[in-house]
Amino acid sequence: MLALKYLLMSAGLAMIVVGICILGYDSYREVLYRRALATPGGTVPPTPEWRWRTSLALAFLAWGPILLAFSIIVVPSDRARARVSQTSGTVPGTLTPMVQDVALFDTRDQDQRGAPRWEKSR
Repeated sequence: MLALKYLLMSAGLAMIVVGICILGYDSYREVLYRRALATPGGTVPPTPEWRWRTSLALAFLAWGPILLAFSIIVVPSDRARARVSQTSGTVPGTLTPMVQDVALFDTRDQDQRGAPRWEKSR
């Protein structure tokens, strides 16, 4: 599950980076076009087009995998979890990102002081 979470996060961030790179490349082509216009007697390349829609589509679609990754919670083996909602308190079921949180509880045996038994007492 942890690998899936990191894969989704990487995919979302990669989509955002690709969108930024597309705009960066388009601005580079625009600079080359303006230099060619400023050079007298040179050949003028075709007018470059900015790909705003593609970049915005990638940026908006990137939030899907990122939100899915935020909904995956890995609970260590010595812990238990309870899903906590800001409006309903503790609730069963699947985590809704940005609205609910997970509270982790220690499930190891503890002595009267509240310290785990396997820890050395002072």
